[in-house]
Amino acid sequence: MAEPKQEPRFKVTDRRFWVEDESAIEKASIPIDKYPSFVEELKARTELAQQKLKEKVKTLDEENEAFRLRLSKEMERRLQREKFDFFQHFLEIVDNFERALQAAEETSSFEGLKEGVKLNLELFLSKLKSLGIEPLDVLHQPFNPHEAEAVGVVSVDDPNLDQHVVEVLQGGFRWGEQLLRAARVRIGQYQPSSKPQGEENKQATLSSESN
Repeated sequence: MAEPKQEPRFKVTDRRFWVEDESAIEKASIPIDKYPSFVEELKARTELAQQKLKEKVKTLDEENEAFRLRLSKEMERRLQREKFDFFQHFLEIVDNFERALQAAEETSSFEGLKEGVKLNLELFLSKLKSLGIEPLDVLHQPFNPHEAEAVGVVSVDDPNLDQHVVEVLQGGFRWGEQLLRAARVRIGQYQPSSKPQGEENKQATLSSESN
């Protein structure tokens, strides 16, 4: 005898919409990625800020270039003015040299020429001083290697002149605190006299008697 057919205790129902309507898959639209509104606003502000920054940097570059050109032109004009003033300082010296030579030719006086050269040297030094250029005062001063170059040594019998400048071969000059040219000098080296004291006194006595 056949057993009666039993009904299942539960029933599974598939509620996915495309199970009953397969064409629904084709009808379904693919969702487009979309940021929340505040993210979109922030993104737009960021892009705008970047664009403004680029424009600002470009403007600054253009202004800097224009400023650099103006500064370069101003420096060039200033340099030309300084050159002009510098050359004018020495035109008077040229005039004086010409007058001194003319006077020497007319009078055949060596002393007049010497005096003219001396006056021009003094004028030249005064012009240099007005520009801030002054000679170094090193004669009879302790030797300073930062101001002078020793090219020779001279024996001296005065101990106060030991390691002092006793001869200036070429003058040195400074411009403010800057050394333009070191002086070329000879410095003294103390050498005590080798003559006995009695001999020196004897020679001094003979010299006095002969006078």
